[in-house]
Amino acid sequence: MSDILKKIGDTLTDAGKTVGEKTKQAGTVAKLNAKIISSERSISESYSILGKYYYDTYKANPDEEIAETVNAVTAAIDAISELKSEILAIKGLVKCTKCGGECPFEDTFCGKCGAVLEKPEPAEDEVEDFEESEEAAESEVPNIVVVDGDENGSSETENNAE
Repeated sequence: MSDILKKIGDTLTDAGKTVGEKTKQAGTVAKLNAKIISSERSISESYSILGKYYYDTYKANPDEEIAETVNAVTAAIDAISELKSEILAIKGLVKCTKCGGECPFEDTFCGKCGAVLEKPEPAEDEVEDFEESEEAAESEVPNIVVVDGDENGSSETENNAE
């Protein structure tokens, strides 16, 4: 019986050592994987910095091999700028060209730096859309005629909605 208990004890001791070693290995592997991920992130950030430097330096005259990508970046930057302008217009704001502050469209000067605010001209299609919406609104208004008291002292109201 004592031999059986000794064998069980030895087996448990060996299993404990194996589990301990595997746990230590797993911890070491996890630390190494974390270092790899950190290094890969650093490389990715460096590539991003290099790419931005290249774009900023050569966007006017990129190499033929990369011109399509440079033009795609330029187009994306322009699209983002337009979208941001649309958001500001919806909010009734204009961006100060000097400090970047957002100011109410009605203001003439920036509330942060005092610079004169440049107001964007509405695009032609926006002007046409506005004029069309005014015409539509006018056509929806009913013609109302109010006739002041007649001979009997009553008044008539005529509503000619077309």
